[in-house]
Amino acid sequence: MSTVADDWAEGLVEANGTHVHYTRTGGEKPALVIAHGYFDDALCRTPLIRELEDDYDVIAYDARGHGRSDAPEDGYGMGDRVADLIGVLDALAVDEAILVGHSMGGSTVASTAARHPERVRGVVMIDPAGMLVLDEHRGEDDDTPDSDGDWPRDRILWWHDHSKAELFEADEEIAGHAAAGDRDLASLLADARLRVSPNIAAVFEEGWLDPAERFPEITAPTLILRADVDERARDLDRERVDLIDDARLVHVDGAGHCVFRDRRETATRELRAFLDEV
Repeated sequence: MSTVADDWAEGLVEANGTHVHYTRTGGEKPALVIAHGYFDDALCRTPLIRELEDDYDVIAYDARGHGRSDAPEDGYGMGDRVADLIGVLDALAVDEAILVGHSMGGSTVASTAARHPERVRGVVMIDPAGMLVLDEHRGEDDDTPDSDGDWPRDRILWWHDHSKAELFEADEEIAGHAAAGDRDLASLLADARLRVSPNIAAVFEEGWLDPAERFPEITAPTLILRADVDERARDLDRERVDLIDDARLVHVDGAGHCVFRDRRETATRELRAFLDEV
């Protein structure tokens, strides 16, 4: 599962002045776009793509600096990330899509829905970075705005100083998935870590979406799948999600930041229920 499935298409498109790599399941079905999180790439979402491909034309793209997309020195702010996503839709002749984003990708799809409501049929944010209250589930390897300094660049350079085989032993997350019997996912994560560019550290420098500013502008039906947090954090989450006219917030019990990896069955059930109504 470390390569693109035989029946999926892949390629590069020019979007917002850069080349963006995408994977697409195709077919005459509603379009659904997946935006991955920081450090990952499109193929890290392979289990989710496979879950949805029978019912949707799933398009998963590599954010700039990730995967097989270009890694320019600049262009990592929210405006460019939105322009990149819209550029992919334009290049693939997709007028309207459901947008699904995790973490960094969650903030990207939210901002895209706010700025381009005519292109968005529905929004799914999976523990979106920078938009909801930070909590104890987040660690130094997560794409969160509370971390500063050079840690993202240093972490990437550490990965690049190891072979893929070495990462199966040295990287805690990758080793954990391998030990749990999911070597396919471990392989996809290792590939992503070896491809990601140190230039993406600029994402942190550029800042994050402000819910008070953007959430009220989201008009599409919205689902937010959130990590398991304490009641204080849940109250703050509810206040922010209430800024969206048509939104549902689900705290997934037992899930950390990577909600689908931690509680795949529950998260998939909630996602399916939402998609059935969009």
